[in-house]
Amino acid sequence: MSELQIGLLVLGVAVIALVYGFNVFQEWRFRKKTRQSFARSHPDVLLDVPKNNVRDGVKADRLEPVLVKEAAAHDDADDFDEPLPSLDDEPAPARHEPVTLTLPPEEEDELAPGGDFDNADHQALVVSLLDPSLDFIAEVAFAEPHELAALPRFNVAKRVQIIGRTEKGLWKPAEALPGTRYKQLNIALQQVDRGGAVTEQELDSFCQQVARFADEHDAAVNLPHRQQKIVAARELDRFCADVDVLVGINVVPHSPLEGSRLRSFAESAGFTLEPDGAFHYLADSGNTLYSLVSADQLPFSLHTLLDRQFPAFTLLFDVPRVAGGVEVFDRAVEFAKRMAVEFDAELVDDNRRVLSDAGLARIRDQLVHIYGSMDDRGIAPGSVAALRLFA
Repeated sequence: MSELQIGLLVLGVAVIALVYGFNVFQEWRFRKKTRQSFARSHPDVLLDVPKNNVRDGVKADRLEPVLVKEAAAHDDADDFDEPLPSLDDEPAPARHEPVTLTLPPEEEDELAPGGDFDNADHQALVVSLLDPSLDFIAEVAFAEPHELAALPRFNVAKRVQIIGRTEKGLWKPAEALPGTRYKQLNIALQQVDRGGAVTEQELDSFCQQVARFADEHDAAVNLPHRQQKIVAARELDRFCADVDVLVGINVVPHSPLEGSRLRSFAESAGFTLEPDGAFHYLADSGNTLYSLVSADQLPFSLHTLLDRQFPAFTLLFDVPRVAGGVEVFDRAVEFAKRMAVEFDAELVDDNRRVLSDAGLARIRDQLVHIYGSMDDRGIAPGSVAALRLFA
C-alpha cells in the first residue's frame, strides 16, 4: 500500500470520526434542550408518590398533589421486562437566563416604532406588561429627558422587563433608539418562576444595580418595600408549587414502532416536530397544548425518525400552562387512546401500571381542583401570568 493510499485511509477515518463525534454532540445538545423545555424534575401526576411537582425550591415547604393507588392495575405490571426510562435522569439547572417579556405578534406590529402609542388601549397594554403582583418594579426618573445609548443590563437570574415613558408622556417597551428620549424607566424583576421565589440577596443585588444605573444617568430611584415583596413572593411561590403539575401518559407498544410510522400518525393528528425534539400540538396562539416525546429521552429528528424504532412514548400535559384546562386534557387522553389502538399499545404510568378509565378519571378530578384553585387566585391557566410564573 502506497503512502498516498495510507494517507487517504487515515484522512477518511478522521472524517468519519469527526462526523460521528459531531452527531454525538448534537444528540447530547438536543437531550439537554428537551429536559430544559419540560423544566425541572419531571415527576408524573399519575404516580401515587409525592414527587409530581415540577418546581425547584425547598420541597419540605411544598404540598404536592398525589393520587390514590389503583390496586387493580398492578396485575399487569409484569408484562414489561424493565421500567420505563425517567425523563429527569439529570437535574436541570435551577436558574433561568434573563430574558425579556415580548408582546403578542399582533400587538408588536401596532407598538412598533412609529406606531399609534397615544391610543389609550395601547398605553394600557404597555403598562400591563409589568405586573405589581408578579414583579418588583423599580421606577427610575431622569432629571431631564434622556436618550439611551444602550438599555441597562442586569446580572440577575430572573426575567427583567423595561418600559419607558417618553418626553411626550407615552409609555412604550424601552428601546435604545436615536432620537427617543425618556423621562422615566420602569424596570421590573419577576419575583417568581419555576426556579422558585427571588431571594433577599438576589433582590438586594438587583436594587444595587438599578441604583448604579440611576447614579450614572443623574436619575432618582423609587423602590417598593423590599421585605413586603419578599414575603409576597414566597407566598405566591408556595401557591404555584401546589398547582405546578406535569401529567405524563406513557404509550407502550407491544413491539418497537418505526419512527416513520409515528411521524406520519402524529402529523396527521395535527402535531408538528419542534426544535426541542418533541412533537407539539399547538393552539391557535402558538402555545403548546400537549406534546409527545420519546420515553428514552432521545430527541425526535427527521434522521432518527427514519432510522430508529421506538419502544415507548410519553404524552406530556403541562397543567398550569394550558388554556382550556380539563377539556384539553380530555383531548390529550383521547389522542393517547387512539395511539394505543393504532400501535397495539397499552397506556401505563411510570411504575408500569396499566391506566384504566377509572384511574384517568381520578386524574381529571384532580385537575378540576387544580384549575379551580388557579381561577380562585386570579391566575387563569395558559394566561400571560401563568406562562410567566410556570416558565
